[in-house]
Formats: sequence, structure tokens, C-alpha cells
Amino acid sequence: MKPAGSAHGGENDGEDVLGTREDGARPGTKESPEDKVYRALFEGILDHRLPPGTKLKEVPLAEAFGVTRGVIRKVLGRLSTAKVVHLRSQHGATVAAPSLEEVAEIFAARRLVESFVAERLSGSMSARQIKEIRALIQQERKAYQAGDVKTGIKLSAEFHIRLADYAGNKLLTEFLRQLVYQTPLIFLTHGEPGKNVSCSEHEHLDILSALVEGDRELAVARTAAHLNHLESHVVPHVEKPSSDLARMLGLG
Repeated sequence: MKPAGSAHGGENDGEDVLGTREDGARPGTKESPEDKVYRALFEGILDHRLPPGTKLKEVPLAEAFGVTRGVIRKVLGRLSTAKVVHLRSQHGATVAAPSLEEVAEIFAARRLVESFVAERLSGSMSARQIKEIRALIQQERKAYQAGDVKTGIKLSAEFHIRLADYAGNKLLTEFLRQLVYQTPLIFLTHGEPGKNVSCSEHEHLDILSALVEGDRELAVARTAAHLNHLESHVVPHVEKPSSDLARMLGLG
């Protein structure tokens, strides 16, 4: 069958499975001050250095990064669009802390989108796409085995985003990207203290196996079971945020 279509398929041999940075720039290109701050804050949020509820004040951030408040304001706007920061008039910006109602909505949306992706890709992935996903899962497993949770979580997220990309619907891919990036915040807000919740590479392999076999029902079922498993780790818990932004970001 013909490949499902992807911005990655045909150009990536699986060596750099992360592809582009979250800010859209290609690795190795020169970053603008705005992009540099965006990446640092974005990674600080996903790496758990900036817990949900942390206040992101413009002046301390501008001083920490050596940029103007205008740059910080633009960055916070971009992070808000990515749904990892909440912007409220009179209250400023805070790292997103999804409510239990929002958690249910996020997982419900993920099940809808990723079930569509599983149906779309069943039996239609190209050999190159399959090779790329296998390489990604292998890197994911190695990261977790080495205790590199930070990289493991990024690769786990990339597994879901890459499959959506292969399905060939750009709007759904961007929507899923937002949902996936909110997932680590869910477990920081409503997870067991001190426990890192992440995708299982074995479940990822099971999903890929069903897609390669062309078993549409099994692929959808395994995708739903995987997301249900993740959601089962949600428990009410609120992490008390720190106010020392520079220290939390490792800037001083």
C-alpha cells in the first residue's frame, strides 16, 4: 500500500528521531533571543524544573535571560498557545496545572485523535516509516534503561506525534502535539509524588506491531488501552511551586 504521507517519511533514516525542536527551528540553526528563551522555558516545563502553578514573572525572567520584558511577553504568549502556560489578566502567567476535569477532557481528546491515527495508518505505513518508529522506540528504551527520564519522556511523546504526522492531517497533528505536551503536566499536578509516569515502550511496540500487521481493530484497541493505562496513574495531588525561577532553570 502507499505510505500514509508525512513530513518526515522519505527524509529521516531514524538517526535523529526528534527531528525539529519544539520552536520549529532545525537543530544547528542560530536561535533568536526569543527562540532561546522559549526553548529554555518550554524544556524547563517538560523537564519538571518548572512545576505546574509556578508563576512566570516578566521582570525576573527578563533579568535571568538578559532580554527585554517585551521578549518575555512574546514567549509567554507562545507558551500559552502551546497550552503549557496559563495567561490571565491581572494574574500574569503561570505554568499550566490541568484540573481533573481538564485531565479527563485531554485524555478523551487524545483517544479520539489517536484512534483515528491508528485506523488511518493500519497496514499503510511505508518501510521507511516503520524503520523510523522502530528506531525511535529503541532510543526510547535505551534512554529509560540509562535512567535518562528527560530524554525518555521526549521520545515517548515523539512516538505519538510522529504517528499523527504520518497520518497526513496537519491540523490533527498540531492539536495532538498540544495534548501530548500537556500530559507531563497532568502527572506533575495529579501524580504520585516522586514517581515519574511515562509511556511503556512495550506498549508502543505492541501498537506498532498491530499497525504493521494491518489489524485495524487491534491497533485502535491497543492505542486506547495504552492511553487508559496512562490515565489510570492520575491521582489528585498538587505540587507546591517554588518562586526562584533562575535557580529552577539552572541560570544562577
